[in-house]
Amino acid sequence: MKINLTHRNHVPSKSIVEIIDKELKALEPDLQIDEARVHLERSLTESPPFSISFHLVTPGPDVIVRGSDHTLRAAMLKAFNRISAKIRHRRTKRDQRHTNDHITASPRRLATGGGAY
Repeated sequence: MKINLTHRNHVPSKSIVEIIDKELKALEPDLQIDEARVHLERSLTESPPFSISFHLVTPGPDVIVRGSDHTLRAAMLKAFNRISAKIRHRRTKRDQRHTNDHITASPRRLATGGGAY
């Protein structure tokens, strides 16, 4: 996995970068991530000032989320919660597709008591 980290109006601390790296690696059993584009931003005029966006390049559709809050850690936590929710949603959809019986597996006609039409 390749991580591209960009920042604007804020230089992230080493601990923030380590948390991002650790959390992205924790997602790998559930989601194959080829590239992670992470953008940290501190707004000087807006509230909440910190925002973080993730663009996770995956073999299927990409995962794109954004989180903002008054601290960078809180914004990061919101973004990772949204990533987890998207992964859960995809897994649920996939499981539902696989558990539904195919139309050919069900009988073509229901027995109605032996009458002709």
